[in-house]
Amino acid sequence: MNRSTLLRAAVAAASVSLLAACGGNASADGEEKKPSSAGSTPSATAAFTVTHVGGPTAVLEIAGQRILIDPTFDAPKKYKSGMSKIKGPAFGPEKLGKIDAVLLSHDQHDDNLDGKGRELLKDMPVVFSTPGAHKRLGDHITPMKSWEERELKSAGSTIKVTAVPALHGPDGVDRGADGEVTGFVLSGKGVPTTYISGDNASVKVAKQVGDRIKKDIGAIDTAILFAGAARTPAILDNAPLTLTSKNAALVAKDLNPRKVVPIHTDSWDIYSEDIKSLVTAFKEQGVDGKLVDLEPAGEKKNLS
Repeated sequence: MNRSTLLRAAVAAASVSLLAACGGNASADGEEKKPSSAGSTPSATAAFTVTHVGGPTAVLEIAGQRILIDPTFDAPKKYKSGMSKIKGPAFGPEKLGKIDAVLLSHDQHDDNLDGKGRELLKDMPVVFSTPGAHKRLGDHITPMKSWEERELKSAGSTIKVTAVPALHGPDGVDRGADGEVTGFVLSGKGVPTTYISGDNASVKVAKQVGDRIKKDIGAIDTAILFAGAARTPAILDNAPLTLTSKNAALVAKDLNPRKVVPIHTDSWDIYSEDIKSLVTAFKEQGVDGKLVDLEPAGEKKNLS
């Protein structure tokens, strides 16, 4: 059974059982049709979509703006770091269209920023990332420390971007500059509150972020989780450097977003777990109905 079939079956089954218990109505694809609640779900008129390009790379259309996450556009190849890209992107930079901003979790590792991704950053109007990325890449990177806020303004909306903590390895580990990574939260009037985990491996850190966001901003509408349990023998004795499938499911259960977008599970040889194990783990935690089916890669998916 392929990834698309697994996710569609999981979503449909969860939706049917929930609606049967609550007396709701479902659409043909198994999603419940219900009115948006103020402050946590997208406006009925604003596009809210995600397009998965491959690995951690995705285009988020939110509140009238288009945001690129962790650009990786190289063809398959082996890198000096030792990791290999084993599958190319769904499309190249020339088909991106207009991008209003880039959210870069970190720049140190090829699987989050490859060669073509680096070239692309120089042409982007805004790039938010870590202070270390600013030092290494230059002034076209806007540095953000944890809990620092910036604004993305367009004719129709203002999106508040908040940098949030992320831990690129097990709890208690300090990898120094090599492990510096950030997550992001998008929010604002008419903006569905969206948590982007970055290369965070810690359930504890994600819970702390979720608790603060719920307190300061409100319910999290959508969580974009970097999973795949990335591992490399040279770092921390092969410990997971991103969320395992089980931990991603625990984060989803704790944060309780309306939707979960799973990325960072394909296209690179460092991932030790795939979408199949993710679906299994989400089923075990009873949150599989939240998963968004991203297949086929390159196709725009509605998050509304």
